[in-house]
Amino acid sequence: MNKKGKTVVFMLIATLGNLVLLAFFFLLLFVILFGLLPSVIPSVMESPIMSFVLPLLWLGGSVVLSFIIYSKIIKWATVKFDLEDKLDPIFTPKKNRRPRGE
Repeated sequence: MNKKGKTVVFMLIATLGNLVLLAFFFLLLFVILFGLLPSVIPSVMESPIMSFVLPLLWLGGSVVLSFIIYSKIIKWATVKFDLEDKLDPIFTPKKNRRPRGE
């Protein structure tokens, strides 16, 4: 398998991992914000502004947390397994592109 093929496989696996992280944080924040928080602070669900803020925190927080963790895992894996030499860059500037053998 060439570098492009390995890159495609790596990106597919990384995307699936990112989706798993997103689902994990989605469920975790749901339990925290809508399960534990109202039992600790009962007045939080009575406020009309919190009925707007909590879903934003839930959705936005899960996306941001999954992105941060995903980025750290990808950086760690790149260094640990020396992936820069094994994978082809997906997006390269025009001045840095290798000439194709046309």
